[in-house]
Formats: sequence, C-alpha cells, structure tokens
Amino acid sequence: MWHLAFRILTGNAGLANMKHVSRRRSDEGQQRLSPLSDHLQAGALEPVMRLACAADIPSLVESFGHAVGKLGFPHFVISRVTRSRSTCTRQTALEMIGSHYPQEWVQHYQRRDYASTDPVHRAAFLQSAPYRWHDIIGLSKAEHHLLDEAREAGLPAGVSIPVRQSDGSILLFNLSGPLQCVNDAINYRMTYLISAQFHFELHRIAQIPSRRGAHLLTPRQLECLTWVARGKTSSEIGKILELSRYTVDYHIEEAMEALNICSRTAAAVHATVQGIIKP
Repeated sequence: MWHLAFRILTGNAGLANMKHVSRRRSDEGQQRLSPLSDHLQAGALEPVMRLACAADIPSLVESFGHAVGKLGFPHFVISRVTRSRSTCTRQTALEMIGSHYPQEWVQHYQRRDYASTDPVHRAAFLQSAPYRWHDIIGLSKAEHHLLDEAREAGLPAGVSIPVRQSDGSILLFNLSGPLQCVNDAINYRMTYLISAQFHFELHRIAQIPSRRGAHLLTPRQLECLTWVARGKTSSEIGKILELSRYTVDYHIEEAMEALNICSRTAAAVHATVQGIIKP
C-alpha cells in the first residue's frame, strides 16, 4: 500500500510538473508569436480585406497593390506564365494581369524577350511555396546578368509566390522591394496570404452576375478571347481559326480596347468571370 501511495503521489507530482512545462511552453509559443499577433492587430489585415470588396479585376489588382505596398513592396507584377511543350527549345510565354514595375524596365524586358531567361520563371515551375530571388540556385551567366540589370533598374530584391493552375500554367506574383522587407519573416508569410486571397477573390468575382453583355465584342473577338482563356498563343489561335497571327492580335487588341483592359490575359479573365465567354 505504501508503495502504491508513493507511486500515486509521484505520479500526481509528475502530472503537475508536466502541466507546468506545458503552460511554460505555451507561454513561450505565445511570446514567439506575439510580434506576428501585434502586427496583425496593428491593422495589417485592413488592406488585405480590401481585396474582399473588389468587384472586378482592375479593382482587385489595385487592392493587391495597396496591400503589398503596406508591407514595403512598391513594385509588383501578377502574371500568367506558360511554357511551350516543345522538346526542342523551351519557350516561356508571359501574360500580365496587373503590373506596377518601372516602365523603363518593362520596356527593356520586353525588347530583350527576357521571359524565357528570367530565373524567377524557371523557379516558379520547380517550387510550390514562396521563394526569394536571391535563394534561387544554379543561376546561369545570363540569369545573373538579368538580375543585375533588374537591381540597376530599381528592383533590388524580391519574393515570388507561384500558384499552379489546372491548365499547367502558373499564376505568379512577383513582389520587389528593399532586402530587409524581403527577408522579414512576417512579410514573407503575409505576401503568401495576400496572394492566396487574390486567387480566392478571383474565383469569387467569377460568381458575380454579368453586367456587361457580349454585344460589346464581335463574334471574332469573342472567339479569340475564348482561346486566350484556354491558354493558346496568337499563333496557335491563328491555326485553329485559320487566321494569321497578326489578325488574331488585332482582334484581341480590339477586344481589350472595348473592355477597357490593357492585358490580353486580364481581358480573357474578365470576359470569363462576367459570363461573356465560356472557356
């Protein structure tokens, strides 16, 4: 009996000690999370919630820019990145949904056709989680040169968030700002949350009843935008519709102007979510 009582007493004491350790660890965990909690309570969620109020693609992009700007990222690009299935040469196609990059850099980037050289795009097809540009390994000489030029153009550092799409493309969020903002652990998590919410709100907007009819576009413009929404390039659309690539580009540009949207991808997304086309 004495031995049994001793075991019970020591067991209760051990349990008490375990509870004490558990409380201490819980307190330590709360202390570790307190900077994040303080950051959120300080109003970090306010710009994020603006995305929930966006009624269309342009306002969604604007809200995204406001949210990441609060984190210290003055520059961003949201694009859809696709890779050709050719086994000879791997080409990367870049279609922007929203952009706030230095205009001179954008023009230089397009002139040099850097989409296929950009290591940020290469990493997007290898990563499923956010990654910082300076963490990308195996950089070629051309990739090093591109990142050096980007820094000189006012993009000192960056973080990318890839979101895989069902058609094999990547919805890619590129954010650029000072190195301390990129390396900040809280920022790193918040950029992921904001990008994920952008993707979520994109689906929400798709449920909004159409307020703009298909009469805004010609039948040929509707056809071309439908194929854009299906991930086809202008050359591929031309073969399908038996048109030249230049004619396809013309119809797409006219559709963009009619919808008052400056990106072919954004125009296709807008037409889809508004029920104008059905990919």
